[in-house]
Amino acid sequence: MAGLRQPILSLLGHVDHGKTTLLDRIAGSARAEREAGGITQHIGAVEVPRAAIERLCAGIVATENFTVPGLLFVDTPGHRSFETLRRRGGALADLAVLVIDAREGVMPQTRESVQILRHEKTPFAVALTKIDLIAGWRKPTGPIGVPAQIARSGDEYGQLVDARVYSAAEELHGLGFSADRYDRVSDFTRNVGIVPVSARAGVGVAELLALLVGLAQRFLSAELAVATEGGEATVLERSDQRGVGPVSSVIVYRGRLRVADEIVVTGRTDPFVTRVRGIYRPPPPGRGRGGKHPALVSADAVDAAAGVYLSAPGIEDAMPGGLLKVVLRPGDLPRIEKELANESHPVADIAESGVALVADTLGGLEALAFECREAKIPIHVAQVGPVNGALLLLMSTVRDPRHRGVLAFNVPVLPDVVKEGAAASVQIFPGEVMYRILDAYKAWYAEQSTLLAAQRRVDTAHPAKLQVLSGFIFRTSKPAIVGVKVLGGTLRPGVRLMKIDGSEVGLLKSLQEDGVSVAQAVETKELAASIDGAVVGRNLSEGDLLYVALPESAARSIRPEDLSPAEQRVFEEVLRIRRRTDPFWGQ
Repeated sequence: MAGLRQPILSLLGHVDHGKTTLLDRIAGSARAEREAGGITQHIGAVEVPRAAIERLCAGIVATENFTVPGLLFVDTPGHRSFETLRRRGGALADLAVLVIDAREGVMPQTRESVQILRHEKTPFAVALTKIDLIAGWRKPTGPIGVPAQIARSGDEYGQLVDARVYSAAEELHGLGFSADRYDRVSDFTRNVGIVPVSARAGVGVAELLALLVGLAQRFLSAELAVATEGGEATVLERSDQRGVGPVSSVIVYRGRLRVADEIVVTGRTDPFVTRVRGIYRPPPPGRGRGGKHPALVSADAVDAAAGVYLSAPGIEDAMPGGLLKVVLRPGDLPRIEKELANESHPVADIAESGVALVADTLGGLEALAFECREAKIPIHVAQVGPVNGALLLLMSTVRDPRHRGVLAFNVPVLPDVVKEGAAASVQIFPGEVMYRILDAYKAWYAEQSTLLAAQRRVDTAHPAKLQVLSGFIFRTSKPAIVGVKVLGGTLRPGVRLMKIDGSEVGLLKSLQEDGVSVAQAVETKELAASIDGAVVGRNLSEGDLLYVALPESAARSIRPEDLSPAEQRVFEEVLRIRRRTDPFWGQ
């Protein structure tokens, strides 16, 4: 299958499930091959050429049908490569490896990862890691395949591994994916392959790489076709390199990038146009020994997929996670600038009242916005960069106080900024794991909702029903003081009272229980009520049923979730009384 570029892959999954150890094992194999002269080192990526894969798989899986030139694993610590790095139209990665600890199974961040994979429609395989920590494991003495290693460790160990595989498959099924152990899958279009892996011992790594090669060759031939013109890349981060100056490390994911190419780059505010001054790779192994600083190796051009340093005027203004595109013809420039401008604003559905999103990259911002939409959290503003005073000032004006939150993904938040946010009544939720940020915000939102509901009950008239008790008339007028029993809701002074026919009786000035003033009275309470404007025998009688005469504005603002069942019943009675004369009252 000639004419294919190597696919870009990313590892994702829950914290501490073995992503780093697995990538280190793969990178170690890649480094060994590089030192033998068969690999080019890349920036922000680990390249495993076909020769290295064939050597790893020798004697374990068949390699004669391998045709992709290799695999490029995105390796960008701190950037959450899959979730936060983008290309035009989707995730930077063509394939993904979902890493699941065999002992812990699917965890919250695993579910978050699966949700992103589904959203991006990205093919993936599962690496069921840490099988060497399952009871019965026998350390291999050399390269060995998964089935042979399981057989070597005995039937009881094999049953335990199968139980972990089935458990992971069951949990994935609950998330919408059919899965089974890789060597039991006959149709990878319908089933996800699960590869038991011990990254420490190297068991399962060959099978995992072979499975990824097979997925790429079978299902991604169109996406991996080598582009004959143009070049597109994702910006990882900015830095200064000795002897070169400001550069951006980029992953070229399509076409070719040449020195002197005119390019459009995503900037901090708007896309900008510049020209490639230099393309650089790290030095070959062995350079820079004896205390000397290794020099970068310049290149005239680079083809996808690859990671390189890029030098260009103004490149220090490139936005991490942004895009870069070659301009082939002058007439293409306006279209490309518009494309990159659109990609620079991943959140289109901005709400009048909502939270603020802040991330270190555009892709991180997009992934966080996706999670917020799934959780039905409205977004008021979204930006790349630090949490600053201007953002806090903006968020302090958001109408709903429960939305005055800043969800800060993978960006540092200084203590002074936290204090400034607290002073502005804005809560900041920093973190490096999206689901934890969202969980923290949801918990805070629930807490604020409870506090607001309690405050509304104090500030706003709420439904209540009472009855004037017979034989307890203490004063007939100015004000009338009578015994009452609360039949429903919570009664507080300061509200006006009405009869069942809708006629108003007067203002409830105070409540007393056993001669002591009280701020409120709940259902079943009997106490003395002072009612200004009421005259016993004229507009008030023993046995009368009374209701809090809710203002129409209060009726409109009442939230059903803030009412108890008894209050809800009283409220419905008040609505029926009012709507006898005004059918649309309170709507």
